[in-house]
Amino acid sequence: MRLDGIGIVLRARAPWEAIDLGFAMLRRWWAPVYAGWAAAVVPMLALCLAVGWLTERPWLGLLLVWWLKPLYDRVVLHILSRAVFGELLTPLQVLKSAPQWLGTRLFSGLVLMRFDTVRSFILPVWQLEGLRGRAARQRVTLLSRRVRNYAVALTLACVHFEAVFLWSGGALLGLLRPAASQQGSSLWEAIGEGSGAEDVFTLLDVLAYAVAVSLVEPFYVAAGLALYLNRRSLLEGWDIEVALRRMAEVRAVASPTPSPLAGIVLAMALAATLAAAPGPAAAQGAGKDARREIAEVLKAPEFQTERDTLRWQRKAGARPAPADGDWRWLRAVGHAIARSAEVLFWIAVGALVVGALWWLHRALPRARPAARDKYRPPPVLFGLEVSPETLPDDVAGEAARLAQEGRLREALSLLYRGALSHLVLSRGVELHAGHTEEEVLRRARDRVSSEAGDYFASLVAAWQAAAYARRDPSRERVGQLVSRYATLAAADAPR
Repeated sequence: MRLDGIGIVLRARAPWEAIDLGFAMLRRWWAPVYAGWAAAVVPMLALCLAVGWLTERPWLGLLLVWWLKPLYDRVVLHILSRAVFGELLTPLQVLKSAPQWLGTRLFSGLVLMRFDTVRSFILPVWQLEGLRGRAARQRVTLLSRRVRNYAVALTLACVHFEAVFLWSGGALLGLLRPAASQQGSSLWEAIGEGSGAEDVFTLLDVLAYAVAVSLVEPFYVAAGLALYLNRRSLLEGWDIEVALRRMAEVRAVASPTPSPLAGIVLAMALAATLAAAPGPAAAQGAGKDARREIAEVLKAPEFQTERDTLRWQRKAGARPAPADGDWRWLRAVGHAIARSAEVLFWIAVGALVVGALWWLHRALPRARPAARDKYRPPPVLFGLEVSPETLPDDVAGEAARLAQEGRLREALSLLYRGALSHLVLSRGVELHAGHTEEEVLRRARDRVSSEAGDYFASLVAAWQAAAYARRDPSRERVGQLVSRYATLAAADAPR
C-alpha cells in the first residue's frame, strides 16, 4: 500500500468529520461505484425480485434483498478501496475481480455477523486486511475503541434514511396506480385483520426497497471506509509518514549529486565513529528484552488513561489577547448592550412592517363577493328522475304494490327517488348531479334526525348493491324499507 498515492488528505479528523469524508468520497467517485453496482448488484436484486414473483411470496424477495446487504457492501468497498489509491475500476474489472471480494469471510458476513451494527466499519478488516479468527477479533477491538458508538450511529441513521426512501417510494407508486389495482392493505390494517405477509407486501414494495438500498447502501459503505481509514491514520501515523516522504522527495530534488570528496568525508566519519564505540562493559545491557521493558513502561499510570479534550485556539494572525488589568469587562457590557439594541431594532422593524400590512389591508377597497345564484333542484340525480310530477302521491304504497308483484328492483328505485326528492324539496338539502352517494348521505345527516339518517343510509346501501353490484334485494329487505319510509318523511326538527 503506497500512502504517497492516496487520493484523500490524511489528517486527524473527528469521527463525524470522517463520516462526512466518506460521503465526499462517494460524491467524487460515484460514477465507477454505481457502474460497478449496476454490473454486479443489480442482477442480484433482480434475482431477489424474480424469487418473490415466481414463488408468489413478495415478502421472500424483500427478505432476500435485505439479507444479502453484506454482499452488496463488498462490491462498493472493493471499488472505493481502489479508487482511494488512484485505481478506478470498470464494471468488467469488478466482475473479473469477484473472487477477491467474495472469498473473504462471506459466510460469516451473511450468517454469523449479519446483525452487527458496525458492519461497514469492520468490513475492511475482513475484506482488505484478510484477517481471520483471533487476529481479526483483536484488530476489530483495537480499531473500535472510541469510535464504535459513531459507527452504530451511522448504521441507525442509514436505516432511517432507507425507511424514508422506502415509504416515500411506496407512497409515490400508490399515487400513480389506479384505485382499482390497489388491492394490498396497509401494514396496520393487515395486523388488525390477522392477514399474512403475502397480503401486506407486493412486488412493487420489493422494487421500492431495492431502489432504497441502491441509494443508501453505497453511502453507508463509503462512510464506514472513511471512518476505518481515519482510525488507522490516527493509530499508525499515516499523515506523519506521508509528510516525511514528501519532505524526503523535496530534499532529494533540491540536494545536488554527491561528489567523490563527500564520499571520502563520510567514510572518515564512519571510521572515527567505529573507533569511538564503547567496549564490552558498555554492552552488558544488550541482552535485555526490549518488548518486556516497553511493556513495563506502558504499565505506568500515565499510559492507562485516554481523554478527549476540546479547547479554543486563536487563529494565526489574529489580534493577541489583551493584558490583565484592562477594561475587558466594559467592552463585554458594551457588546451586550449593542446586541440587545440590535435585537430590539429588528423587533421594531418587524412590528412596523406588520402594522403597515394591516393598515393596507384595512385601507384598500374590497371587492364584494358575487351574488350567489338561487339554488334550483335538478330534475335528475344519478340518472333518476326526482321531480314531484314523476312520483306518485303515495310513494310507500306504490313501492309496496311493486314489491308484492315481485318487481323488487323497481320498488327500491321508487323509494330511493322519493327519498332524494324529499331531501331536496322538503328538507332543503342542496344536491347536484356531480355529488356521489356518500356526499349525499353526509349532507342528509346534517338536515334530518338521526333515525331518518340511519334509514337513508340503509336505503343508499341497498340501492348501491342493486345498481352497481347487481344484487337484487330480498322481499323482506324491501318490505322493511317500505315500512320505515315514513320515518324519513316525519315532520321532525332538523339536526
